Amino acid sequence: MEQDIQGITSIKTSQKSKIRSMPRTKGSEYLDLFLLGKNKARLEKEKTNVVKRKDQVEDDIRTIEEEISELEGAVAGGEQREPAKTQYKKMVPKKPLKVMKLDY
Repeated sequence: MEQDIQGITSIKTSQKSKIRSMPRTKGSEYLDLFLLGKNKARLEKEKTNVVKRKDQVEDDIRTIEEEISELEGAVAGGEQREPAKTQYKKMVPKKPLKVMKLDY
């Protein structure tokens, strides 16, 4: 059973509910326009980041599905497969790390 878990962004706050501690004063329209413009720009940037992340996740899923289909074909065919090559290099330093002891 899959459930949707609400995150920190879905919590109602006073800012999201547009509740103010002080009543609006006259002449604050420019400030409100500025703040709304900043908020809009931030949300548009977040939207592009979400789209990029979605594309990256879909690409990762596609890669995994290809590897699964290859392995299923190898298992069904009964053939021995060479060890898988990882796409990442091992993170091994070429030189030993420089270490300095500190006395407190």
